[in-house]
Amino acid sequence: MSTIAQDKAPRWARQFRRERIIMGLLSLALFGLVINYIRTVPLPRVLVVAAPLQARMSGTSGFSPEQELLERFRQIYGVEVRLVLTRTPEEVLEMVEQGKAQIGLALGVAPSEADRREDADAGPRPRMAYGPEYDRQPIYTVDWTEGFLPTGTNRPALDELLRVAASFSQDPVLAPALPLDALHLLLPFLPEVRDVAPTGREAGYRFVWRTDVPKLDKAMRSFWNQLAADGTLPALRERTMGFLPEDPDPFEMEMLRRTLALYVPPHAGTITKASRKWRLDPILLTAVIHQESHFNPGAVSATGVRGLMQMTGDTMERLGVQDPNDDAEVITAGARYLDMLRTHFIELGYGREDAMLFGLAAFNIGQGHVEDAIGLAQVGLARDGRVQDGRACLPAWTAVRRVLPTLASLDVAKNTHHGLCRGAEAVEFVDKVRYFAYAIKGLVHQIGAQRDELSGLRLALAR
Repeated sequence: MSTIAQDKAPRWARQFRRERIIMGLLSLALFGLVINYIRTVPLPRVLVVAAPLQARMSGTSGFSPEQELLERFRQIYGVEVRLVLTRTPEEVLEMVEQGKAQIGLALGVAPSEADRREDADAGPRPRMAYGPEYDRQPIYTVDWTEGFLPTGTNRPALDELLRVAASFSQDPVLAPALPLDALHLLLPFLPEVRDVAPTGREAGYRFVWRTDVPKLDKAMRSFWNQLAADGTLPALRERTMGFLPEDPDPFEMEMLRRTLALYVPPHAGTITKASRKWRLDPILLTAVIHQESHFNPGAVSATGVRGLMQMTGDTMERLGVQDPNDDAEVITAGARYLDMLRTHFIELGYGREDAMLFGLAAFNIGQGHVEDAIGLAQVGLARDGRVQDGRACLPAWTAVRRVLPTLASLDVAKNTHHGLCRGAEAVEFVDKVRYFAYAIKGLVHQIGAQRDELSGLRLALAR
């Protein structure tokens, strides 16, 4: 005989227990729905991105790796980006921490500060994720000219320097310090800077993002893993900012401003006319002449070439120059030569931007030596398996610029068609022309010139 123990609990207790079980099941179901929602809901259509107000983030500068990274992310994931600019990198982190932005560009945050915030946010469910540090810049201090005190200014470059320096200086007015890239991009517009010196400190560059935005964390991690795998970051930085000098030189910038103020205006009409005829940027042509001769028609190089554009006698004869002492004829011939070189590299398959860089290098050391460097770079690409239709891909300027200096080695040059050359000088020439062109364009932009830009420089630099 078997017996079954009766449930002695009162009816209300049994009912309460059943209700708790039902509520638990409902909670589990709701939790599952939430998890499923988070996993399946797409990225927000519009992402708010916070970034510090710096020249590096300017869409007009053309030298922002961050702008290109954001554009690539936008295209891959089909989202729109709304950029919100802040005064300092620290404010960027605060916006992301507070949920006012989903992504932040921590440009120039001291590595120790980023590490401190990352450690503080660590836990079971961190609110923010920190991307890899993709750039690190040394910090330089600025010494003003005697008697200058930057107070009450209304100049964008000086205001930006003080704003950036506030994150890195004990006294951003009397002894400002800022990352090297920011200093390079501002130095052409700051004649009051007398000297600069490294501090021994560094600033790091990284993206940060919210982890509680559906699918954003997964998308960002996948994005950065892909960038690390395909080598995009080094090539991107070299293409956008690789032309910046290793060391800032206030005296060189003073020489540029002096050249522009005193010697460019008399030649502005010729430069504009020649640039229009041969489809060149007049600012680029101005930068070439400044780098070659500082607009001194009597300049003579170490190799014996003379004149405003430092062309050899053979080159000028080939271009049909009748009077090497006629500045207008020489400038026009130099513009034609640059167009011929650019056209040659376009015919090889390059786009106009890369072709112009190759053309500048060829203007400096000769077309044949540049073709030698292209050939060597192609061998390297073929060795890495980067071929198309059975042939090695055309190497970009970023690859060829690394090869050019090796042409000064006999072991390398003996296997080329045109032999030894000072390839490193060609790279330096291209970099300086690009930097000077950036500076000239910025000075023109300051006065808001639309027409006759070069003639207006005298007025801009006299202010």
